Amino acid sequence: MEKNDQLLDFYFPPEKKFRKHLLTGIRNLLLFLFLISSFSYHNPDYEQHKQQLSKLIDFKIQTIYDSDSVNLIDHQINKLLIDFYKTRDFQPIWINHLTTTSKFSTLYNLLDSSKYFGFPFDYFNFKDIKNLNQELIQKTNTHNLHNDLADLELKATFSAFKLLIYLKHGIVKTDTSALNHEFIRTLPVFLTHAMENKKLRQHILSVQPKMVQYQKIHQSLSYFIDMNLSIKYTTPSFIDDQVLAKSLFYAGITESPKFSTTNTKASSLYKLQDNYKLNHDSILNTPTHQVLVHLLEQKYYQACLNLNRLRSLNPSGSSYLFVNIPEFKLHVIESNEIKKVFNVIVGKKQTPTPSFSSSLDKVVANPYWTVPKSIVNNEMIYKIRKDSNYLARNGFFVINNYEERVDDSIINWNQPDPLGNKYWLRQKNSSHNALGQVKFLFPNEHSVYLHDTPSKSLFKNQNRTYSHGCIRLENPEHLAQYLIDLNFFDEKPDFQQLIKINEHHIIDLPKTINIHIQYITCSVNSSSELEFYNDVYDRDQTEISQIFPDQIEI
Repeated sequence: MEKNDQLLDFYFPPEKKFRKHLLTGIRNLLLFLFLISSFSYHNPDYEQHKQQLSKLIDFKIQTIYDSDSVNLIDHQINKLLIDFYKTRDFQPIWINHLTTTSKFSTLYNLLDSSKYFGFPFDYFNFKDIKNLNQELIQKTNTHNLHNDLADLELKATFSAFKLLIYLKHGIVKTDTSALNHEFIRTLPVFLTHAMENKKLRQHILSVQPKMVQYQKIHQSLSYFIDMNLSIKYTTPSFIDDQVLAKSLFYAGITESPKFSTTNTKASSLYKLQDNYKLNHDSILNTPTHQVLVHLLEQKYYQACLNLNRLRSLNPSGSSYLFVNIPEFKLHVIESNEIKKVFNVIVGKKQTPTPSFSSSLDKVVANPYWTVPKSIVNNEMIYKIRKDSNYLARNGFFVINNYEERVDDSIINWNQPDPLGNKYWLRQKNSSHNALGQVKFLFPNEHSVYLHDTPSKSLFKNQNRTYSHGCIRLENPEHLAQYLIDLNFFDEKPDFQQLIKINEHHIIDLPKTINIHIQYITCSVNSSSELEFYNDVYDRDQTEISQIFPDQIEI
């Protein structure tokens, strides 16, 4: 060794160094080839199983679309199955190495929790999927293994398609003719992309409506269900008073979710017992408990019904106006957030406000009122016959079909239909006009619009069903200015000034805004808890019976 403290080194002759490097290179090459062959190796038995499974899927697909009616939703989904697996050469998506994948577990859990999305029944054949999956887990031999795997594969895909349709469009029992055909047509591609996505659950749930009304109900439904189940399966004497108070509130028995000196536990239970002719008892006895459970289940169906209504609405855009008839409110929505809320008056039960959607495109200052013929013939004609000054005193005059004013003396008011098809009654614009000083127009077949009203005291009432179908709006000038501010930047009209001029003036909005007039009997309060509204038109029970004909316990 050298004396200069160099590290110990061995000496190899040049020919030995070359042989060493050559042997090392050959060894590394052989190792690399071994690893490649290991990763690319497929067990012949596995390949045989895979081919057999694909053949079974192909065979079952050929016979699956066999129906007398292609309008039934299930058979239309079967058509999607055919298209989906043909493009995949009948390769499975939920089965790998003769067992279910993690993606199947994700779908399985979604189907198992479908009641939390507002589906109270097994719409998605989950019971069959669960039983079949359980049989496969417990299987100790390969007898009928491929047949069972093929069945599970097809049932899972069928259920995935149906879940996607129901999440987006609501419960569809007959056909998809009223749905977005583009969405239905692209479902196979959508599911393929969802399977490639690492977050399958979020991808599937992304088809739900983004409307804030829908999202709030959906997010609060899980707590309501869990509370319902807690009430149902807890011995009555062990139910916590706080939970009991909330359940009585949800059931519509009390007006507060908490017990207090004015809303005691005993008085609340007495109220429930009086409503259903039960003997008074200051504790939650068995008969009272059974009635409470039933009432909560009905409220669950009501929440499911309203989720279904919002899904079938299928709105577009994140900014819109939403009139909720049973709530007596108009919500201004910007980017799926509630920005403003207005009180409204809606139609009487005899003349209900219809549910529909449109696009608001005009704001009118100082509108005149052209009286519908039904109001003239059913309500005004008797006043006109009795009082010859009624028309002049209330600012009414007669016009023809060309909107020209004519002398009302030419009308024979004693006729059953004095105006016929030639004439109309119109009320001049003023603060006493039935439409007030503001009107909002949007195309619709119902001749319904938003407007002001001179009867402003009616907004103090909790139940506000007073109109002939149109929607009366509190503080309409604020909504008018809001819409003007959205549409105009330079030379912005001052709506208050337009009202003061007292001249009929129409403002055409360059950018229309969607308006949804809907019948939603539940929502979410400031505490993120479900709240239910009075079914003012008695629609809920009829629709619940139609959509959920065989109601079962949740």
